[in-house]
Amino acid sequence: MTLLPKMTKSQGIGLLFVVLILFIDMLLYSLLIPIVPYFTETLKPSSTMMGILFSSYAIAMLVATPIFGPISDRIGRRIMLLTGLAGLAFSTLLFAFAESLPLLITARFIQGLAAAATWPTALALLADLFPPKSRGAVMGIALTAISSGTLLGAPLGGWLFEASGHRTPFLAAAGFTVLNILLVALFLQEAPARSQSEQLRVSKFLRHPQVAYIAGIVLLAEIALCLLEPTLPNFLTEKLSVTPAMIGLLFAIMTLAYGLLAPVAGALSSRFNPFLLMFIGICVLAVFIPALALANTLWQASLAMALVGAGVGFTLSPTLATLGEIIDRSGSGAYGIAYSLFNMFHAVGMVAGPLAGGILTDILPVSTVLFVVAGSILGLGILLYVFLRLKQGTAVHAGSHDINM
Repeated sequence: MTLLPKMTKSQGIGLLFVVLILFIDMLLYSLLIPIVPYFTETLKPSSTMMGILFSSYAIAMLVATPIFGPISDRIGRRIMLLTGLAGLAFSTLLFAFAESLPLLITARFIQGLAAAATWPTALALLADLFPPKSRGAVMGIALTAISSGTLLGAPLGGWLFEASGHRTPFLAAAGFTVLNILLVALFLQEAPARSQSEQLRVSKFLRHPQVAYIAGIVLLAEIALCLLEPTLPNFLTEKLSVTPAMIGLLFAIMTLAYGLLAPVAGALSSRFNPFLLMFIGICVLAVFIPALALANTLWQASLAMALVGAGVGFTLSPTLATLGEIIDRSGSGAYGIAYSLFNMFHAVGMVAGPLAGGILTDILPVSTVLFVVAGSILGLGILLYVFLRLKQGTAVHAGSHDINM
């Protein structure tokens, strides 16, 4: 089994552009993190306003994704990608020169709108270019690009900030985004836009049992991942006396494990039952989340973070290729709608995860919260899998290539 399938020149160029687009998107998302103390000191925002600043990205993505994904099916991927990249460049420049919190929130909101245009369209472009047997591997590579951008954004932003001020990280990222726009405009080729007869009814697609199962799996994995962000730092600081730098390293380890496992799981999804792989990933995630509460040393915490990240990557990667296969069977080619769904539940998780973490930790100790979350994920994951089995009416055979199960 090879993680990188053989591809034509046009496929290779398309994959390269998707990797660059998703990488810069998440690089910009995490670039703000090390600069937050500067804005906190200069603008004196309340905790509520800072919460609004960070949640505005996910809210914008949630609102705009169901609009932009179907549009990309009608007008083509290239135009939508260029529109999203232009929005990213504009929002990044707005970050660089914003001198008030409302402007920062506006920049973050526009960034979320731009991500709603680029994410589902980039993934749909891969589905256009690659056949089903290769799609799992390339979707895993796309997820690795996402995790790599997340991993590098914060340290790169911190280094540029310390080197030459708070505007430099955003100006450098804006320049990289503009370069990306030029490359896409000059070199990207795509399949023609879909005719009206090829378009897909969203309501019918959402009622599909396999789609409902994937939506639930994505939501569980994203909530679990995003719930850790506001709860773990203080918990690990108090328990293990780690520094902020070490907290950053622990989350980097989790992100790295996510990125490394995603292509592996994607490649496996073209050879084995993808729904079973998703279920195994959710079970692994649920088993290892409590390890975060039980860790008594930095090495144990590092291992637990790596296992949790690997569980999320293993869970999410098969969902992307499988959504594409469901679209293939419908005969519509409307991949924009399929990946809009992924993006929507990703955004819901980004909003609901931190909110759930904050509410639960106000009621229970963090260690108890981690066990509660693990039990909930495992129980809901089992219910989702039983639901799918009942809906399909046939047994799941490990190693089956039949997506109909």
